[in-house]
Amino acid sequence: MKGFDLWQFFAEGGWGMWSTLLFGLIAVGAAAWFARRPEPRRLAFTGAMWLTLLTVTAHATWTNVAAVCSYLEDPQRVPDAEIARTLIIGLKEASRPGALGGIFLTLVPILLGVGALRGRASD
Repeated sequence: MKGFDLWQFFAEGGWGMWSTLLFGLIAVGAAAWFARRPEPRRLAFTGAMWLTLLTVTAHATWTNVAAVCSYLEDPQRVPDAEIARTLIIGLKEASRPGALGGIFLTLVPILLGVGALRGRASD
């Protein structure tokens, strides 16, 4: 396996990577804000950003899958003998927003858990 190239990973994911990155950073920032100062009013914003991130991640991934299918439907672009390999490469690239979003979608609840523990400790 070759080394990991973040920029290639990002480029393979397409335009949806930008919204995934943006809302991922906002959601993690909001969760970190809650972890630092656990006030219940901050949970609504963090939750809304987490749901937005989930939606953006799913949308970007499905848009990429649709682009792969659209590309494969033209037999002049992809001969039948190359369809399987092209499909696998396309699905690998289509999954990039899900991989990026998954990192953020995991970090947010972890940070919320830290905030919940800190909030309990101060009660």
